[in-house]
Amino acid sequence: MARDWDAARRNKERYWGERISRLGPLEGFRVADDLRRQMLQRHPGWPDAETRAADLAFHATLAERFRRAGATRRR
Repeated sequence: MARDWDAARRNKERYWGERISRLGPLEGFRVADDLRRQMLQRHPGWPDAETRAADLAFHATLAERFRRAGATRRR
């Protein structure tokens, strides 16, 4: 476990940043869809109602934070 995790994270961020810059934003959606399909193969019932509710609550909170941040910036 003696791995340089910070370097691994930087390399991963650089790899995906360059890939999406080269192939465009749809590449990000393609990768996300591949991950979604992989998850569905392993867990066909995913996401369950509880997971969907938690995800919706998180996105609502995030949207509210963006709204407040935008309002603060405009002043």
